Amino acid sequence: MRLRHRAALQVLYETAPGAPDTDAERTYGAPLRFPEAAPYVVVNFVATIDGVVSLGLTDGTDSSMLSGKSPADVWVMAMLRAAADVVLIGAGTLRASVGHQWTARRLAPSDGEELDAYRRGSGRAAAGAPLVVVTGSGALPQHVALTRPSTDVVIVTTQTGSRRVADEFPRWRRLVLPGDDRIEGGQLVRALYSEIGARLVLCEGGPTLLGTLLESGSAHELFLTIAPRVAGRDAAHARPGMVQGWAAGADALRDCELLSARRAGEHLLLRYRVRH
Repeated sequence: MRLRHRAALQVLYETAPGAPDTDAERTYGAPLRFPEAAPYVVVNFVATIDGVVSLGLTDGTDSSMLSGKSPADVWVMAMLRAAADVVLIGAGTLRASVGHQWTARRLAPSDGEELDAYRRGSGRAAAGAPLVVVTGSGALPQHVALTRPSTDVVIVTTQTGSRRVADEFPRWRRLVLPGDDRIEGGQLVRALYSEIGARLVLCEGGPTLLGTLLESGSAHELFLTIAPRVAGRDAAHARPGMVQGWAAGADALRDCELLSARRAGEHLLLRYRVRH
């Protein structure tokens, strides 16, 4: 599996200085490090050529159907999880990902030692990153990631949702933020840093959560895999793009700086810094 990853990733453009320090980074083809500034938020998405990030499938196959099960995409996702202090998802992403566990080893079990060494080299604690689930209403499914998890869980909710979360998932730590149903992105990221020490936050969706992070200026980098597929949309298939619930003004679009580009077969794996 490790050799397939290495063979698949062709570096087209890279701005990271220096040589890779770990086997995982050598597989990636360059150092994969992040600024010390905290909190720092990295976002990871896969999209079709026409910008679709979800087909609306709820059986756990949504992401793999979009990405075509690209080994290179899986490897980069595993590295990002290994680097992060927390993995952040919205309740909708949890519902759509039946049976999933948000750990690096879940994605690349045969490369666990390599990923652990990369995590240690990044200065992170040996234990895997906790999963942080965001829900304004407190309505969460009895998902395996909450009932039989592979890592610790933190649930971020509002005053409205707090009692429901406490009743249904008393085992897990709650961060209760002000508001009735909507959680503001900047407030969320600051709370993760101040309350649980999350310096590097990896957000894996969904589009509404990314929207609030961008709106508040709290998203710093974007890893985007472009899958060589076209999904389309119609009245019966709305199929969201990467950002929902927020729109920049025509004179205030968010500019991004390309940091790296890789090719894996017909897939493109891009890394951007969001300019603020």
